[in-house]
Amino acid sequence: MALRVGVPRDEELLSLSSEIGAKWKNLARALGIPEAQIEVVEEESRKVVEKSYQLLLLWKQANGTRATYEALVAGLCHTVVLRRDLAERYCYGPVAPQENDLME
Repeated sequence: MALRVGVPRDEELLSLSSEIGAKWKNLARALGIPEAQIEVVEEESRKVVEKSYQLLLLWKQANGTRATYEALVAGLCHTVVLRRDLAERYCYGPVAPQENDLME
C-alpha cells in the first residue's frame, strides 16, 4: 500500500468525518485550522459528524493543492489525534500501475 497522491475528494472527507468522533477539534488544530474558525464550526454545527466534515472542508479550501493525503496523514497521526488506523484507511491505497506497465 502506498500513500495516495493529490487532494482527498469531498466524499472521502465525508466518510472520514463519520469516524473521527470526539477527536475532531484536535484534528482541526493538528491541520492548522485557526481557533476562531474552530469555534465558528462548533457553534454552527450540532452533530460531531457535521463539525468534523465542516472542518475538513475548511482545511481543504484554505490549503488548496497543499491539502494532500500526506498532510492529512500528518494530522491524523499527530500525537493529539493518534488515528493511524484512519490514516491508513483513507490515505493509503494500492499502487496504481504506471503508464509504461499498461503498454506491455
